[in-house]
Formats: sequence, C-alpha cells, structure tokens
Amino acid sequence: MNDPGAHRWRLAAWLVLAYAVAALISMLIARQPGSIASIWFANAIGVAALANRPRADWPLLLAAAGIANLGANLLQGDTLLLAASFVPPNLLEIVLGAWGLQRARLPERGLRSAPALATLLVVGGLLPQAVSATLGTALLAPQGLDAIEGVWLRWYEGGVIGAMSVLPLAFLVCRDGAASVAVGRDDAWLVVLLPLAVGVSLLALAQLPFPFIYLTLPLLLGVFVLSYPALLALTLAVSLTVALALGTGVFVPPPRLAAWQTIYVYLAYAAALVPPQLLAAAQADLRDAQQRLEARSQQLRRANDGLEQFVRIASHDLREPLNTVVQFGSLIEQDEAQHLSEPGRRYLGLMLQSTRRMRTLLDDVLQYVRMQRGEPPPTQAVALGPLLDEVLLALAASIRERGADVHVAPLPAVRGNPALLSLLFQNLLSNALKFVPPERTPQVRVSAGLEGGLAWISVADNGIGIAAADQDKLFQPFRRLNLRRHYDGTGLGLALARQIAEAHGGTIELESEPDRGACFSVRLPLA
Repeated sequence: MNDPGAHRWRLAAWLVLAYAVAALISMLIARQPGSIASIWFANAIGVAALANRPRADWPLLLAAAGIANLGANLLQGDTLLLAASFVPPNLLEIVLGAWGLQRARLPERGLRSAPALATLLVVGGLLPQAVSATLGTALLAPQGLDAIEGVWLRWYEGGVIGAMSVLPLAFLVCRDGAASVAVGRDDAWLVVLLPLAVGVSLLALAQLPFPFIYLTLPLLLGVFVLSYPALLALTLAVSLTVALALGTGVFVPPPRLAAWQTIYVYLAYAAALVPPQLLAAAQADLRDAQQRLEARSQQLRRANDGLEQFVRIASHDLREPLNTVVQFGSLIEQDEAQHLSEPGRRYLGLMLQSTRRMRTLLDDVLQYVRMQRGEPPPTQAVALGPLLDEVLLALAASIRERGADVHVAPLPAVRGNPALLSLLFQNLLSNALKFVPPERTPQVRVSAGLEGGLAWISVADNGIGIAAADQDKLFQPFRRLNLRRHYDGTGLGLALARQIAEAHGGTIELESEPDRGACFSVRLPLA
C-alpha cells in the first residue's frame, strides 16, 4: 500500500537532486565570477513540479528547491549571505509560475496543442521572471552587482531562456511520469538528429553569420520525424549547446553600445527554440485528433455492423409472421370473401394492405442501414436504358392502374451498381406515379443531359408538388409530408435515393412548386 507521506518525501528528494544538478550546470557553463548565471535552467523544474502537485505539497517542495538553490550557490563558492540572497527571488518565481499554470488548468489540459504550450511558456516562463528579477535586483545590487546589466536584465533573460528550454519537457515528466518521455523505437531518428543538431549549433555559432537561423533547421526536421517528447529533448540539447558556447567563448555576441542590447541575442535565441516546439505541439494535437477520429470510426463501424445484423435478424424474424398473415389473409380473401359482410371485407383488405406495407418497410429499413455503412458499392458500366425498362416492367401494374403516360428519352451509360441504381430509379418513378391527385392522369418524363463527365438524369411529373420550405424534409428518413391514408409509403424512398446517389459520388436535386409537379435530377458519373 502506497504511503502518501513517503511519496511526498521521495518527490522532494528528487526535486532537490534535479534542481541542484540543473543549477550547477547553469553556473558551470554560464556564470562569470562576481555575476549571476546568464542562462538559468533550474527554476523551470521547480515550476513544473509544483504545478502538477496539490498545494498542500508546496511547502515541502519549496523547501526542497530552496535547499538545492542555497547548496548549489555555496558549492559555487558564494558567501552564505550572497547564496541566501538568491533563494527568495527564485522561490517566488517558482510559486508564481506554478500558481499561474494551475489557474490556466494546464495540468488537466496537457501540452499537446500549440495554444496550451504557448500558455505554458508565457505564464510559466515569461511573466514570473520579471517579478523575480526585480526582487533579485533589490537583494543583490547592494552587494556590489550592477542593478541593470549585472542583475535584472541578465536574470530576466536567463530565466526566460532557461524556462523555454526546460519547462515543456519537465512539465511532461512531472505530469505524466518519466515513462511518458522515454525514447522508443519510433524515435530512432533522435540518434541521428542529436549529434547533427549539436554539430550544426557549434559550427553556426563559431563560424556563420546570423547563427540562430541554422539552429532551427535540425529542430524543424525533428518536428516531422520525432515524437513530441523527443523533440522537446532535442530542443533542450540545442539550448545547452548554445549556453555552453556562450559560457566558453565559442560564440561571442556582436559588439553592443548599451547593456540592454543583449536582449537582441536572447530574442534570436528564443526565436530558434520556440517555433519548433509550438509546431511539434500542433503536430501532436493533429495526431491525437487523427487517433480519436480513427477510434471513433471503428466504433461507428462496429455499431453499424451490429445495427445491420440486428435489422437483418429482426427483418427475418418479423417477415415470417407477416408472410403467414398475408398468406392466410389472401386465402380468406379468395375463398371466404362471399361469406363476409361488407365491413369485414374492408377490414380484411386494410389488414392485408398494412401487412404488405410492413413487409416493404422492413426491406427498406434493411437496405437503408446497409447504405448507411458508407462503403462504396462495386461498380461497372450500366446502360440506363435497359435498366429503366426493367424498372418500368416492375411498375407495370401501377402504370396500368393509373393509366399513366410515361416517356423515357434515350439515356447514357453510367458508372454504378446496377442493383442500387435500379432501386434509386424505382423509388423516383414510384413517387412520380403515386403523388398525383386521383382526378389527374400521371405524366412522367425521364430525360438526360451530359456535363463535364457527368450525366444528369431527370424524372419529372405532374403531381402535387412540394413547397420550397418542405423540400429538405423529403430526404430525411421516415419524414412524410402527406397523410398515409392519402398517399401510401414508408417514408424511406427518397432517403434511400439520396444515399445511393451519394454512394456513387453523385447528387440528387429537386425543383418543385405546389400543384405544379416535381423534377428530381440525379447526377452520376459517366461510364
């Protein structure tokens, strides 16, 4: 069983060790005697540690950071008074940074997006340093250090660069654990890019004008071939290389006329480090979104498979009793009709009509669910003329019953699935025959046109028409604009028609006015 108290003490011990090592590295490579470190990496570790812990742990962790800071300065040879003067401003910077990050809810949000990383760098690595630099100046300037050049400006510049180098990686470690930043097989490129980045940095700083431009190149390459944590580690390595070059004199900044002009060097330094990190965060966010989309797609595929299986089973199990009802109802209608009263025959006819409609509805629902899968159907060249002949043959009874006048113009061949296209035009022609007032003879015209490798197939009628406000509703499943007792149907025909057209990479459009008929135009790819 884990002991929370023991865990806090272990965390404090690790913080003492990590902070002290980072502080000593900063002092060894970037501190001149009688001065302060020009680049300070340690406070970012403290900010990351506190930001990812409850505030009840802060006093212990701050004590650990204070001990590490005091010890590192004493080891560097500072007097006790000078070493102690560094502790309050550094602890203040850590507290302000951690408080700001918690207020921004970064421990909950994480860093895998450019806005989150930008918030981390501004709130934890840009603003607190101004306060700590001011307090550090007040404490150190009376001890002989120049207030502007020796303390405030150097403190602020070094704190900002140190935070931009260390804080993102330290935050990931403290939030998700060291295992989250372990280099895996996917980061094999790090073996190549790490020495390349260090070598390019040293060569550019020692020999080339505008060296910070070249520092960015290996980092930008790493954005596209490394994981997010590996890119942050590569950024830290480049920053350490630059700090070492500055501390050892490999890189000598250009001559300056005023102390504040050192900010130009540090701005270029930051400009080399920050954009690749932001780009890597955006890349990580994109990868996460792709993974979520793939997971969601798999869930939808499983749900669609389950739905189709359920509908298929339900359709089969329901069709069996419906077939029995239709079979025996038809026998009663044929053999016993003369023994039934007029209301009995009417009720029997209504029962058979409703049963057949239920059977048709089951078939339509099953077909609609299959179309919802979104998988492209197998296609071939389909001659629409013969296909329409077969459709009209299937609708011959309705055509004879209504005395309809159906005219089909010559039609092209398209690329599609014959069975689905047959269902598409059967639904359109069935509606064209159905939605016509009883006193009017249905007139249906099927025509075609060609446009840019596409065929437009239009089915026009002289039916009741549809108001513009209601036209979008027609393509929604089970949406009906007319009472069933006036016009029979399942409410799925046009929804299926749209699904089939879109599955072929086409569209279906409607032009209509009330009582002036409707014209459905289907766009399909030519064969």
